[in-house]
Amino acid sequence: MARVDADSIAVVPMLADDIGTLRNLLQLYQYDFSEIEPVAIDRDGRFHQLDQLEFDHGYFITADTAIAGFALVNRQPSRLDDGENVWWMTEFFVMRRYRRFGVGAHAARHVLERHPGLWEITETPNNVAAVAFWRNVLAPYGFEEVTFDDPTCGRRALQRLTIRATGTTSAVL
Repeated sequence: MARVDADSIAVVPMLADDIGTLRNLLQLYQYDFSEIEPVAIDRDGRFHQLDQLEFDHGYFITADTAIAGFALVNRQPSRLDDGENVWWMTEFFVMRRYRRFGVGAHAARHVLERHPGLWEITETPNNVAAVAFWRNVLAPYGFEEVTFDDPTCGRRALQRLTIRATGTTSAVL
């Protein structure tokens, strides 16, 4: 597959009727993730770790009108500053066919810019590809990176930045 034209990449808000499509994509996402961390498949042949996933904003990522992935965003308490709420990329997934062609980076920046304000983004520490991806995506924004203690997986990196309403950005620590 050749590099996808940026004009053909879109970030489309999910509607209530889209939950079935998201559930199907979550199976692909969890399957891919099972290479990085042990994720058990149930006796019914499905992954169920994200069945109760909650998010404030959901988006399908499309390339040439075909579904290429999804992004799920929440507003939640900061991992670093008590009493402060931040935007959080809860889950982000691009199907293998669309990886390394600019689809994920373009979509990620588009999602970030839809939600001006303070962001905190983390990756599973042993997901080397995701760490490199997010550092690359966030580089134009001048993010700050710190480490924090995550109760579920120990020390991990966190990128923190502010997206301005005008599309301009700055790092905040």
